Amino acid sequence: MPIFMALVLALALVSSSPPTDPSGETVRLLVRTETPLGWAGHGSAGTTSGWQRVEVPVRGSVDQTAAELSAATGDRVVVEQRYDLFDPQDDPGFGEQWYLENPGGSGGISGADIDVITAWGSALGAGVVVAVVDSGVNMTHPDLVGRIHPTKRDFVDNDNDPSPTGTDDSEGHGTAVAGIISAAVNGIGIVGVAPESSVMVVRSCSEGSCWSLDLADGIRFAADEGADVVNLSLGSVATMDDPVSEAIAYAQSRDVLVVAAAGNEGTDLDNLPPGQQLIPGGLPYSNIVTVAASDRRDSLTTFSNYGPGTVDIAAPGIDMVTTSVSGGYVTAQGTSFAAPVVAGVAALLLSSDPGIGHQELVARITSFVAKPAGVAGATSSGRVDAGQALTRRFVDTSSSVFVDSIDWLADRGITKGCNPPFNHRFCPGDRVTRGEMAVFLARAFQLPETNNNYFTDDNGTFYEGSANRLRAAGLTVGCGTNRYCGDRDIRRDEMAAMLTRGLSLPITSSDFFDDDAGSIFENAINRIAASGVTKGCNPPANNHFCPERPVTRGEMAAFLKRSLEP
Repeated sequence: MPIFMALVLALALVSSSPPTDPSGETVRLLVRTETPLGWAGHGSAGTTSGWQRVEVPVRGSVDQTAAELSAATGDRVVVEQRYDLFDPQDDPGFGEQWYLENPGGSGGISGADIDVITAWGSALGAGVVVAVVDSGVNMTHPDLVGRIHPTKRDFVDNDNDPSPTGTDDSEGHGTAVAGIISAAVNGIGIVGVAPESSVMVVRSCSEGSCWSLDLADGIRFAADEGADVVNLSLGSVATMDDPVSEAIAYAQSRDVLVVAAAGNEGTDLDNLPPGQQLIPGGLPYSNIVTVAASDRRDSLTTFSNYGPGTVDIAAPGIDMVTTSVSGGYVTAQGTSFAAPVVAGVAALLLSSDPGIGHQELVARITSFVAKPAGVAGATSSGRVDAGQALTRRFVDTSSSVFVDSIDWLADRGITKGCNPPFNHRFCPGDRVTRGEMAVFLARAFQLPETNNNYFTDDNGTFYEGSANRLRAAGLTVGCGTNRYCGDRDIRRDEMAAMLTRGLSLPITSSDFFDDDAGSIFENAINRIAASGVTKGCNPPANNHFCPERPVTRGEMAAFLKRSLEP
């Protein structure tokens, strides 16, 4: 008899025990036994800890249940405890970090923040390395201990100690930047945007400035040593800087994102004198995100540089409570402290989806944004929104009327995207082929597998198994004798027929549309209309169905959501 069943039987045979709780409550118990439980669904068979989990009905109380099972079996039995994950909001300084959660105090507007709490539901930055190429970092700061990557370098002093000791870093610029990115969840101080990310400390600056060769070496070092993101809270308007330009191009070749500050002169960077540009933020590489500074009211700060041709995005950059070089905390302002907000959001995205490349990463950061009037025209996108960036599924659906339906399907595993292996795009305007529709419907209706091979024209295709599942379930008979025609675009009337069969919709005597009389699927079209799956193709009148028109991916998402949503 399996051990689990023996335990349950032993519990049931204890004559003095009270009856099972009528509420149906169960309890997870841990049994100290060297014999694997081997019971699917309730046991963690073969664990090396020497404990096995068993879930049994509560008899009286959970403690009494454990005691009786222990007495009946002779094994030690304890109630399995459940521990809450520590919430980043528990750190005492969180309430001062308006840029993470803005309640509207101190003259601010509620919601003028990066919505990081929503983002934290998906990721905290674990496994991601952000290089802070700056003036050094106080690596013993209580909020940064444990967040410092073991690889570090000082290109100013040419050694491996980029700490402020013995350096001219009285303002603690790099330490303040690092805290915004990665300050730990530890019950003290503040919280970083990506509190489980690691900071690679690279010192390339001193006395408030950075020589280009030190900066270029720092960028290359970070790219070579495994940084996923490089934060550059620095810059200058100049003609060209070949070492820095080449270093960022090198980082691009290594798929490393570079986040750069836009600068603090209140200048329109799109209208500089001929031949001049912002360096590094204005360099023409696809891996750069250049960041302006916004305030508590979702307006551009008075000091921030701007220009939609040069600046990609805005982020909070004033009254930024962060870590100080002295070991305490400081309030800072400038685009230097807006850039690490975006670097932190990038770390959250990479932690959530480690396979994403720099171009998709940039697209997510700059596509899923808030667009307050106060930053309109200042950047090419808007103000960074970590909540959207982490929870929206595709970079090309924000302007689609079907975006909610698309995300709904993606959340349920019915769609994965249109650009494998990344699958970060959905292509909502693209037509759906019959083969793609077979895959969508097989997932949507959870159709069982079949060994039957019904069609002769789908062998070896990505949709072969799904087409056979549709045929076995009666959703399709194909497009002719033993053929499925998977490469052909599916029409709206064909989709109506498949959905009607899949949903087993009742017959209706109503006639909803005046353009489907010639379709052999008119009855199916009326049945999906009666059930609310379709409203028509010509709003607001909606007296046409457009039966012969190909179905787009966005339309398909809307049809399936209406079909499946309770």
